[in-house]
Amino acid sequence: RSLFEELGFKSLLVTAGETKEERARDIQQKIEYWKKYDFITVTTTQQLHEMCEHLINKGAFALDTETTGLSPLEVDLVGISFSVDEGVAYYVPCGHKTGEQQLSCDEILVILKPMLEDAQYKKYLHNAKYDQLVLSSHGIELAGVALDTLVGANLIIKEWQSAGLKKLSHAFFHEEMLTFEDVVRRQPDEASPKTGKYKDFSYVPLELASLYSCADSYQTYRLVAIIEDAFAKDQKLHDLYRNIEHPLIEVLYEMEKEGVNLNTYLLRELDHKVVADLAVIDAEIAQVVGKEKINLNSPAQMEHLLFDVLQLPPQKKSPKGKYSTDAEVLKILATMHPIPVLIIKYRELAKLKNTYIDALPTYVNIKTNRVHTTFSQTSVATGRLASSNPNLQNIPADASGYGIEVRAAFVAGAGRLFISADYSQIELRVLAYLSQDANLMHAFLHGYDIHTETAARLFDVTVIDVTHEQRQLGKRINFSVLYGMTPYGLSKDLGIPFRDAKKYIERYFEQYPQVSVWMESVIEFAKKHEYVETLWGRRRYIPTIYEKNRTMYEEACRIAINTVAQGTAAEIMKLGMLAVRKELQNNFKDSCIVLQIHDELIISVPEHDAAAVEKMVKRVLESVVSWNIPLEVSTRSGVDWKEITK
Repeated sequence: RSLFEELGFKSLLVTAGETKEERARDIQQKIEYWKKYDFITVTTTQQLHEMCEHLINKGAFALDTETTGLSPLEVDLVGISFSVDEGVAYYVPCGHKTGEQQLSCDEILVILKPMLEDAQYKKYLHNAKYDQLVLSSHGIELAGVALDTLVGANLIIKEWQSAGLKKLSHAFFHEEMLTFEDVVRRQPDEASPKTGKYKDFSYVPLELASLYSCADSYQTYRLVAIIEDAFAKDQKLHDLYRNIEHPLIEVLYEMEKEGVNLNTYLLRELDHKVVADLAVIDAEIAQVVGKEKINLNSPAQMEHLLFDVLQLPPQKKSPKGKYSTDAEVLKILATMHPIPVLIIKYRELAKLKNTYIDALPTYVNIKTNRVHTTFSQTSVATGRLASSNPNLQNIPADASGYGIEVRAAFVAGAGRLFISADYSQIELRVLAYLSQDANLMHAFLHGYDIHTETAARLFDVTVIDVTHEQRQLGKRINFSVLYGMTPYGLSKDLGIPFRDAKKYIERYFEQYPQVSVWMESVIEFAKKHEYVETLWGRRRYIPTIYEKNRTMYEEACRIAINTVAQGTAAEIMKLGMLAVRKELQNNFKDSCIVLQIHDELIISVPEHDAAAVEKMVKRVLESVVSWNIPLEVSTRSGVDWKEITK
C-alpha cells in the first residue's frame, strides 16, 4: 500500500483495500502525528484579538476557510485557520454544530475584516479563488493575495504529480495529512449511526477540525518558501506566474462571482421538443423491429437489435468482449441501414437532454439566481483554462440541430448585451510565428484565407478554383498537422485511402517547409531536456519521448508539438483577458468578462456602451503581442449566447 501511495496508483490502492479497523488505525495515527504541532483553537474574543495582532505584526500569513460544501457562493462559513510561524497555526471556529464554545461568525468577521481587506498584509492561500468567493459572500473582499500555492506549485511540479495540498505535503515534507474523508467520513460510533459520516464539516468536533484546518494553512505557509525558491532559480517561471497566472486569479474570481443568467423557461420549452423527437425516433424504430420493445439506452439491447435482428455486420468488439455499438461503429453501419442513423440521432438528443437541458437548471445559484461556473488554471497540461460545475466551455454550437438552442438560454439580461471576441485561427498564427515559415507568414500578413491557400497547393489548383469541399479538407489538414496527426490517423479521420492521406501531409510540408523544421526542433528540445515549454515558459514534462515503442514515441512527439502551440495560444488569451479587464475597470466599470471559451471571450455590457466596448476589445486583443504575424479578432454582439455564436 505504501508503495502504491508513493507512486500515486489510485486504482491499485482501491483493490489493495483496507479493513475498517485498519482505516480507523490509519486515521488515528495521523491525528496523533499532527498533535505534535502547536495548533491553537481560538474560542474567545481576547484570543482572536491577540492572534490578529500577531498576524499583523508579521505582515504575511497563510489562511484557509472551512465551509459546509463545495459551491463557494452558496456555502456557510464554518471556520478559518491561519499560520505564520514554524510549527504554529490557529483555528477560529464559528459555524460548528457541536455545542462547543465558539465565537459567532458575525463577531469574527467584524474583527478580521480590516486585516483581510488590507492589501499591505500578504496572504498565502491554496486555491485562493475559492476562499475569496466564500469570504465575498460573507461580506469580505480579500485583498493582498501574494501567492496561490496551488497555481504556483502547478508550474514547478511534473505533469504526473498532483498540485493538491495533501499530495504536495507528501512530496515536499513527507507528511501524510488528514483528508476530508478522514475527518468527515468517520466510523459509525463517532458520527451518524446510520451513515457512518458527519453531514458536513460543521458537525466535526473542534479538536479534530482544528487539526485538519490548521494543517491546511500550516502546509500552505511552508509551501511558499519551496515555490519562491523554485521561482528564484528560474526567472522565466517566475515571470510567467507574476505577469500572467497570478493576476489572472483575480480576473477569474470576478468572472465566477459575476456568473451568467440562464433562462430556464426556454430550456423547459426545448425539453418538450426534444422529448417529442425522442418519442418519434422510438416509434420509427419500433415500426421496423415489430412488437419487440427496444431500450435504446441499453448497449446490450442495441447489440441485439443491430447484429441479431437487423443482421448488420459487426465491426469490432468492446473491452468486455461484446460487439461494440459505439459512435464509430454506428457511423459505418449508417451507410448500410436507416436504423443506425436513427440511433445516432437518438443518442445526440438524449445527450443534449441529460447533459444540458436537464442538468443546467440544477446549477442555478439559489442566492444569485445565476449560473457560476468554476474556472481552473491547473487542470489542463497545456495551460488552457478549464470550466466545471457546469462546464460552460462545452455548450453545443452546432446550428444544424437543437444544440445551439441551449446557448439561447444564456441571456445578457435587461438593458444589456453580450459581446463575443474570438481569436481567428490563433494556433495557426502561433505556428506561423514560432516556425517563421515564409509561405505561412505571407498568407497571414496579406490577409489570405489560410485554409484556401493550403487547399490550392494540396490539389494543385488556383485559389479561385478551390471548392468548398477542398477548403474543408485544407482546414482539416492545417489543424491535423498542428495536432500531430499521422497519415494513418488522417486517412481514418477523413475516410480516405492511406496513400492519399500520406500524399496530402507530404504536400503540406512541401508547402510549409519551415513548419517541419520547427516541429523537429521541438522534438529535439524535448529529447534533450525531457520537457517542452511555451513561449512564456510553461513546462510540460514528456518522459515518453525516450520510448522505444513507436506508438508511444509518436504520441510523445504529438504532445510536445501541440503543447507548445496550444500553450502559447492559451497564454496570449490570458494576456488578452488581463488587458481587457484593465480597460473595462478604467473606462467601462459596468461591463465585465463573464465567460472564456478557449479562443473566445464573452463580455456583458450595458447596451449604451456596446459599440465602444466592442471596438476597444478588438483593439486590445489584437495588440497583446508585438509580432511580425498579425492577430485577428472577430466580434459579435447580441442579447443571448446564440446570437453571438458564429
